[in-house]
Amino acid sequence: MSGDWGSARNTLGLLGWLLSWISPLDPAHFQVINFYCRKAGHVLAYGVLYFLWFRAFQGNPGYSMKKSALWSLGLSLLMTLVDEGHQWFIGSRTGSLWDVGLDFSASLLAALLTAIFWQPRCRPELVSGGSAPGGTAEE
Repeated sequence: MSGDWGSARNTLGLLGWLLSWISPLDPAHFQVINFYCRKAGHVLAYGVLYFLWFRAFQGNPGYSMKKSALWSLGLSLLMTLVDEGHQWFIGSRTGSLWDVGLDFSASLLAALLTAIFWQPRCRPELVSGGSAPGGTAEE
């Protein structure tokens, strides 16, 4: 979505088509709805990105929750900087430090929700020192 396909002009056309099926709206309302849908897309995308990074790091036995969270936040911030930087070079897009802040805030929100609700799974190979389920233990 970082390229021309994700530009406000294109998302406005798609949104207009989708909402035309529901009810007729004033074009000014389309602009407002488009703006908020685009910002909600930022929040959703970077919240999910954080969570996927976090899960990937948690799959490594050497990473604590704190280390996983910090790496995930760092990579999410790097990605938003690269994404917004890329948009500076696309004619129909504009890179924005406000969007960097919004994206990173979404990652922070995902980190907070993950810290509250994450239930790490107990891995038998880490508890007993044996092999993973389905494997064979060395004797």
